[in-house]
Amino acid sequence: MQIEEGPLQVDASFRGEIPISPTLARQRASGYLAREVALFVTAGEPLLILDEQPRWQAPIILRLRGYGNLAEVGQIEVDARTGQVTPLTEVEIAQIRKLAHDIAARFTSSPAAAS
Repeated sequence: MQIEEGPLQVDASFRGEIPISPTLARQRASGYLAREVALFVTAGEPLLILDEQPRWQAPIILRLRGYGNLAEVGQIEVDARTGQVTPLTEVEIAQIRKLAHDIAARFTSSPAAAS
């Protein structure tokens, strides 16, 4: 698989250069998630949203060692021009952590703990 870097040229309802590549957007989002939310969530494949403020939107993926990617637990956005991650609110962070914890518990609880 070849990873392309550099600006993305777009000609749609938006015309211009997108200086932040999807790879860089994903890296920045994953770094933010590791620092601010939890180490076991990461950004998935971003989708370019073209409107007045172009942005990359990526799913937040719950990933556990030994299980891989388990579920989407939220969304995160990165400004496609500046690379700035749109901060999640405290409420959003709490919801993501709770959902991730609940899903992880289904995969990691032992039969003895369930009874």
